[in-house]
Amino acid sequence: MDIGIWLIENDRQTMIENQRQINSIGSMRAVCLLSVQAAEKTIAEKQAGTSAVADPSLMILDYDLASEDDFKALRSLRQENILSGVPVFLAVEERSEEIDTICYEKGAMVVVHKHFSKNEILRIERTAWQYENTRQYERLLQQQAAELKNAKEIFRLNQQLKSRNELLHRIFDRYFSDEVVEVILNAQQEADISLGGEKREVTVMLTDLRSFTTISETMDSETVTSLLNFYFDKMVDVILRYKGTVIEFLGDGLLAVFGAPLNSENQTENAIAAAIHMQNSMEQVALYCRENAYPEVEMGIGLHRGEVFIGNIGSERMMRYNVIGSTVNECSRIESCSVGGQILVSKEILDAASCPLKIEGEGTVNVKGMKDSLSIYELSGIGGDYECSLNGFNTDRDRLTLLATKPRILIYPLQGKMISEEACEAEVISISEKRAVIRTSHDDLLKLPFYTNVKISPAGAIRDIFPELYAKVAVGIGGEEILERTLHFTDTKSTTSVFVKWALKFK
Repeated sequence: MDIGIWLIENDRQTMIENQRQINSIGSMRAVCLLSVQAAEKTIAEKQAGTSAVADPSLMILDYDLASEDDFKALRSLRQENILSGVPVFLAVEERSEEIDTICYEKGAMVVVHKHFSKNEILRIERTAWQYENTRQYERLLQQQAAELKNAKEIFRLNQQLKSRNELLHRIFDRYFSDEVVEVILNAQQEADISLGGEKREVTVMLTDLRSFTTISETMDSETVTSLLNFYFDKMVDVILRYKGTVIEFLGDGLLAVFGAPLNSENQTENAIAAAIHMQNSMEQVALYCRENAYPEVEMGIGLHRGEVFIGNIGSERMMRYNVIGSTVNECSRIESCSVGGQILVSKEILDAASCPLKIEGEGTVNVKGMKDSLSIYELSGIGGDYECSLNGFNTDRDRLTLLATKPRILIYPLQGKMISEEACEAEVISISEKRAVIRTSHDDLLKLPFYTNVKISPAGAIRDIFPELYAKVAVGIGGEEILERTLHFTDTKSTTSVFVKWALKFK
């Protein structure tokens, strides 16, 4: 859900300071407009279908601009269809009872200072979320009402909408890093609050929920929204606690950086500790899913360190705090190799960390656009002052059972979305609900490099009655010297359980 805040302010320095305050929360994106005329032009472009600017969830208008010619500008903006119902805050230099009265009489919902306080930022966020959710439910109701022929059903949906809107005003509460906000507010250098950016070495984090796209197809929109909101709330809280900055929400994943805008000598250690605690926090997400009868989800995390371009990127009229560069692209490749519950890191992360790290295994992958292969390591803990490790809250599910008789399976490597017609034969040595350790011949082992996606089925005629099962060849238990590989199941729990039950018959 896009939460857009329109800032209409003719003082560029104040506008940029306010924009960075809003963007630092992670859940909102500020659109900066240097005049009422710029806002009117943007509205005209949106009506003509030539603007990519998101509709505002809240508009903050400078009092001096709004009050010109007996508040003509404010009246004009409020008459625009795309701003119908949008909350309007008026920003003043100094508040007084007289000015507050005038603002409210002219239609302002809230009066704030031009230099936002922490409480005012929180109020901006809550109001914008409340409006956006109200608008979302209104759209849902309109869609349903259009299909209804029974007036009684339409009345029932209206009552349901009213109840939901009342609930929305009571449930929103967000968390943000006071430390990061204070640094932004107290920035002394002009470069800290200007359009543009800089090259800086940072630690990049990318996360993704495994197979969530497939899982979400079985859920309604309200369930998806509820689950993602709960998940992001837990993850963002950990990231901010370790001085990270959320750059963007990417569907069911997120992009964050450590080392910007706050400079930190321990940025890599902070990112590692955050990743560990994020994976451990997935226990709360799993409990939430079980309590609400939702499908359980798992998360993969990738960490990489390198030079990026970071800062306010865009135009004079619209800016966004963002990060770009090959380091981000490489981190995306690392994250894509992970399975649920894993943290995969690059060699640059290992070299930069000053604390002892616990590494479970390593492998190499060929990355598109890179001349050399990329070394990837599975990380499970960090020592020193951080002293934390993955809890292994799914210990029972992950405990391997050694099989006395080794059942044989067929493994079909995937190339993109195409399944190879040539199968590799292997025998299952041990198995759990999440993974299996297999042994195969040297020739077949070469066809199963680390991080390859594969399709699995039992060998023999019995395979015809089994559902399709998919896995990823991962680092961990097993190694090339003994012709072993670890397969992490990536399919749904129900599909995996059929295969696991079959294999456990051989224990």
